[in-house]
Amino acid sequence: MEKPKIAIVGGGVAGSTAGLYLSQLGLDITLFEQGESLVSGPPFCHLHAGGNLYREISDEQCITLLQQSIDLLRYYPYAIDYRPTVIAIPTDDGGKPEDLYNRLHKLRNEYQLLIDKDPLNRVLGDSSDYFRLYSKDDIERLKQKEIIKNPKSLDDWLIPVAHDVDLEKIQFPLIMVQEYGLNLFRLGGGVTYLLNQRDNARVLFNTKVTDIKPKNNRESCILEYEQDGEKKRSKFDYLINATGFRTGTIDDILGFKRDRLVEFKSAYVTKWENSDILYPEIVFYGERGTPRGMAQFTPYPNGYFQIHGMTPSITLFDKGLVKNSTNSSQPLLEPKFIKKIEHKWEENEV
Repeated sequence: MEKPKIAIVGGGVAGSTAGLYLSQLGLDITLFEQGESLVSGPPFCHLHAGGNLYREISDEQCITLLQQSIDLLRYYPYAIDYRPTVIAIPTDDGGKPEDLYNRLHKLRNEYQLLIDKDPLNRVLGDSSDYFRLYSKDDIERLKQKEIIKNPKSLDDWLIPVAHDVDLEKIQFPLIMVQEYGLNLFRLGGGVTYLLNQRDNARVLFNTKVTDIKPKNNRESCILEYEQDGEKKRSKFDYLINATGFRTGTIDDILGFKRDRLVEFKSAYVTKWENSDILYPEIVFYGERGTPRGMAQFTPYPNGYFQIHGMTPSITLFDKGLVKNSTNSSQPLLEPKFIKKIEHKWEENEV
């Protein structure tokens, strides 16, 4: 019996993961990616294992993020930067550390339930260490210690924070939680390598799908596409739409009506000169969209940090959040945003 042929349009995290998983089941996979590499979309950097960066979401959403993060970590262990996240609430913020306690305990209990269900889910350490609270006295004590070159304990990770953060401008306790880093480069390189090892998986780079024609009452479809300037077409039994912020364009081709939102945001990379210290990720809570929005510092080797600032002048943009119209499933970003995505930023903006 001939294997079903599956077309996956889009080689981001969703499309690449679907391709890898289905190919491991023995199915015939063709992955279409209009860029030159896989997982080359938004610069993700954080494994939201509990959604602790987002005070405004529900406990149920946080638990879902915890479950999904554990699944992702188990599937891509090589893509994880194993270091904790520190959450600090500034003294001028409207929230209090105590506001988070109930949610943290719920998440710790849920994590233990997941471990009880399957011991292989124990990928964030012991549930008892899912989060830890540090008083000001704790931080002052750690501040007296030398920075550890290769931190192993939670205390070790917190020593650089004790040295470098202004302790008079944050509330206590500080919260350390087992939300790790997610490395875009290792994930993209790993999934590319694994797909290349499989005879039943093809990855077509520099390839843009231009049309999709359903056949036999939608039991199959013909994909028309351009690859390196050459027009081609192939027949498939199943189609997976994984085109990221352009997902609505495929919906429009197929006549599906969807309501969608797309948001353009930015992250920046900076270098701390002459610093080889290993930091945890550090998050300072704030109110999104105001000058005191959340600040997120994600560490990389050799003094590099990826920075988000949830303010209109850093990560967020005026008219950066758009909804689709009644005539299309695809939200339309302004051309200036598309130019940044497809080409580059202007020199004066950089």
